[in-house]
Amino acid sequence: MAFGFGIVGCGMIANFHAKAIADIRGAKLVACQDSFPGAADRFGKANGCSAYESLSDMLADPAVDIVTVCTPSGAHMEPAIAAAKAGKHVIVEKPLEVTLRRCDRVIEACEKNNVTLST
Repeated sequence: MAFGFGIVGCGMIANFHAKAIADIRGAKLVACQDSFPGAADRFGKANGCSAYESLSDMLADPAVDIVTVCTPSGAHMEPAIAAAKAGKHVIVEKPLEVTLRRCDRVIEACEKNNVTLST
C-alpha cells in the first residue's frame, strides 16, 4: 500500500520534497496545491500528480494521506491546521512557524485530530 502525499505550495522547495517523496518506498506524490494561478498546474504536470487551486479541494481528495506544507515561512499555520482538521498527517517545511503561539496552534490541531506532525 502506498501513502499518498499532497504538497501545498509549489515553489522551489516543493521540488526537493517531490524528489524526496519519489525516493521513499511506499510513498507517492498524488496532489499539489498553490494559490498562485498556474503554479499548481505546472508543478502537477512536471510531477505527474493532480493539481488543485483550492486547498479544501485537495484536502477532500481521498488519495491524499499526508500533506507536506512548503509555503513560505510565516504561512505554514493555516494549511497545516486545515490538513489536520481534514484528518491528514502533516509535514511542515522548517521552521514550523514564526511565533511560539502559531507553533502551538499547529501542534494543538494535530493532537486534537489525532494526526502526526513532523518538521
